[in-house]
Amino acid sequence: MSDERQRLTEQRLAALETRGAVDDVHRENVEKRLSEIEDALKWLVRLILGVLIAAGTAFALRGGLALV
Repeated sequence: MSDERQRLTEQRLAALETRGAVDDVHRENVEKRLSEIEDALKWLVRLILGVLIAAGTAFALRGGLALV
């Protein structure tokens, strides 16, 4: 293998290794952000369910659908 071809091969290998490292960091960041979004959605669902239960309880305690 000529020196020029070996140098080009090493450059391509270095570029691939760099790209792989960047992809790994990007993947970790995406996983972290998705986890945070899932946690936020979980609490949002809990909040909405809590409000619905509280509203239903308040409605029932005020007489509900009883006709007076």
